[in-house]
Amino acid sequence: MSRFPAILLLVALAALCPNLLRAQDAEEADIFDSENFTQSVTESLQSEQKNKLEYLIGGVFLADNTLATTASFDGYTASGAFLGKVFVRLSVPRYGSLYLGYILQHAIYQGQGGSFTFPITAQDLFTNTFTLSEFYLSFDLAKVLFFRAGNQLIAWGPSIIWTPVDFINLQRINPLASVDLRVGKPALRVHLPRKDSNLFLFTDFSGTVTDTGSGLVVNDLWKTTNFGLRGDLTVLGFEFGLTGYLGYSIQNRYGFDFSGRVLATDVYGELALYFPYGGYEFSYVYSLGFQRTLGELKKWTLQGEFFFNSTGARDESGYAALIATQRFVPLYVGQMYAYLGLSKQDLIGTFLDATLYGVVNISDLSYTMSLKSTFDITGFIPFSLYLAYNGGGPGKEFTILAGDNALSATLEVRFEF
Repeated sequence: MSRFPAILLLVALAALCPNLLRAQDAEEADIFDSENFTQSVTESLQSEQKNKLEYLIGGVFLADNTLATTASFDGYTASGAFLGKVFVRLSVPRYGSLYLGYILQHAIYQGQGGSFTFPITAQDLFTNTFTLSEFYLSFDLAKVLFFRAGNQLIAWGPSIIWTPVDFINLQRINPLASVDLRVGKPALRVHLPRKDSNLFLFTDFSGTVTDTGSGLVVNDLWKTTNFGLRGDLTVLGFEFGLTGYLGYSIQNRYGFDFSGRVLATDVYGELALYFPYGGYEFSYVYSLGFQRTLGELKKWTLQGEFFFNSTGARDESGYAALIATQRFVPLYVGQMYAYLGLSKQDLIGTFLDATLYGVVNISDLSYTMSLKSTFDITGFIPFSLYLAYNGGGPGKEFTILAGDNALSATLEVRFEF
């Protein structure tokens, strides 16, 4: 074998070895480089954070005690109950979140006596009632399109007392109740947020299965799935919204709402139109309201609202039939209503807030007036005291169940967590 090739090979290896050693040293040094180390830790933490389970538990719990009587004190009705709404939310940032909410109701005691008694439904004192309120999965597509699938409530429209465009939920919200005890619809909600606007699609599956009384029936999916649509837009400080609720076998409904600020006063309104379908004729409902804070410290709040329902009762003659068929819906049974309320924060010191408000059914001239006082005294459990008076004549909206000249007092202990 010639020595020349061997010598040439040795020279080449000698030239390469320093470079190989330097590359190896550089590679080993990179492992302990501070910038690379920080980057590796950051990437590891980000990966861990994406898969980290987060949870939130919360709710509201009420201990409610009510005593009702008449101005002549010739009879009484008393009751006590626990009411509550609790929820748990499980979230994994990488995937989305799961929300589960339940309503709890439990009667503690009931009583009545005297020559005049108010209607009262007997409750089992040894049974708790648990009702599914909401149960849905939320997720998104690249933080652009947001989805919510499952039983859910929606809040569309700015009105506070009467909500004409809230025609998709199973029940109207009771604005005078201390806790929302409604249940949500099974649906898929899609939300597309934009800079100054929002678009919503609400696919309502609640009619795809019905209870006939003798059992559950599965219906045609295409004919019993309904669709809610909403778009809102902010222009010159005002927000405008359009809402629709469409379906093959329902009365189609359309709504318009607005909210904004004029002369230091918040103003808002809603209009809903119901189009002819089957035995239903065209009808409409609307509400107009305002809210303004007063005083140098802005601790006084004046609020008012008007409501009109074209299909509402003009007098009390049909109330008994509506109650018998369970179609008597308080605050919506009449044709015209008005609400006026005045609130004062820190009425006495910092431990007492108070609200005085009244609601009148202009159609039958019945009314209810209430004074709510909320106490938060150091060393005591926070509580609220409600005093109410219902009047306007017997058999009218606010007296047919409570009685004319009815007085009631409610002591409520509220826990929020």
